[in-house]
Amino acid sequence: MPDKRIETSDEHLNYLDSARGIAAIMVIVYHFINWHDNTTIRAKLGSVIFNGSDAVSFFFVLSGFVLSYKYIVSGQPLDIKKFYVNRLFRLWPAFFITIVLNVLNVNIGNFSPHNLADIFILNKTKFWEEAFLLRSRPNVYIPGWTLVLELSMSFFLPFIIVLAKKDKRLVYWLLFAFIIIGNTMRDLYMFHVHFTLGVLISCLFYKINDPSFKETNWYRYRFLILSMSFLLFSVRHIDRIFPFNSSYTYFAQYLGIDFFHFSGIASFVFIVAIIHFKKIKKILTNKFLLFLGKISYGIYLMHWLLVVDIFKYYNYIPFSIDNKLGFTAIFLIYTAATILLAVLLHYFIEMPFIRIGKRIKGRMKPSFRI
Repeated sequence: MPDKRIETSDEHLNYLDSARGIAAIMVIVYHFINWHDNTTIRAKLGSVIFNGSDAVSFFFVLSGFVLSYKYIVSGQPLDIKKFYVNRLFRLWPAFFITIVLNVLNVNIGNFSPHNLADIFILNKTKFWEEAFLLRSRPNVYIPGWTLVLELSMSFFLPFIIVLAKKDKRLVYWLLFAFIIIGNTMRDLYMFHVHFTLGVLISCLFYKINDPSFKETNWYRYRFLILSMSFLLFSVRHIDRIFPFNSSYTYFAQYLGIDFFHFSGIASFVFIVAIIHFKKIKKILTNKFLLFLGKISYGIYLMHWLLVVDIFKYYNYIPFSIDNKLGFTAIFLIYTAATILLAVLLHYFIEMPFIRIGKRIKGRMKPSFRI
């Protein structure tokens, strides 16, 4: 296959933005249907379809691919310092606003100078550790652990890209190493696998798009592989309905296997399918889905603020939340409010700081380049 290069542009990968937007919607649906009562069969079945708990696996694999794409696929040089600046201004400002809003929301009704000083000056609640993404187990904004991983892996990713550009076979060995390390150290290291899988997609990008891909066994068994991937992605919630036996639990704990490993592999398959199949890409270029993709980060950040309050005060809501019609109405209001806050966050925080980051990056002298 000729070593051709394609132009990297937002338009080229905008269908993946849509996929990210769909995953963000899955997260807000999942938290809503499971918050009030996650023991009902309705909540369990809903979680199989709207598996927001494992959508983070999709986010991580997708990040690994998107962040490495223009350096591996398009062959653009990577300046590590500028890469770091870009990621910091992309992720942190919107997160900081989110954590401040959540802290104020938790302490509503107690805005005394003494309490605010304890939080923001004396740091008695460890606010600043959480705000600077230094806590893997946050106190207030629980989804913040995913941002800790996203930022930390963003700082490590250039080194995976170095290996990929040196010899793509090294990515397979690194993937193996992360599986072994993750099985012993868990948590942070387990998710290195996801980002590395994303880089691997960049390494295989031309093969996935090449017509010869249809002649492979992977393509021949595509429906079986996709079906198995859907099961793997939601195996956590299948286990809630049909619990696995104790033998599986024993061996999984012994080997350090987590459900996130399965959903990471499934996410790898999903992204490969999205890249290869033109019909899927055509669906994902729908204007509304592209809009959701554009504000997906804000959707993920803002939904927690709302869902916490809804179920904190649900007994005071005029119509019963146990009523199906009332439950649906509240969900629609919650979704609309989340999207509205995400739009505001995107245009007034995300975009201005992204532009600031680009200006700073433009003034910086070249550092270590790959």
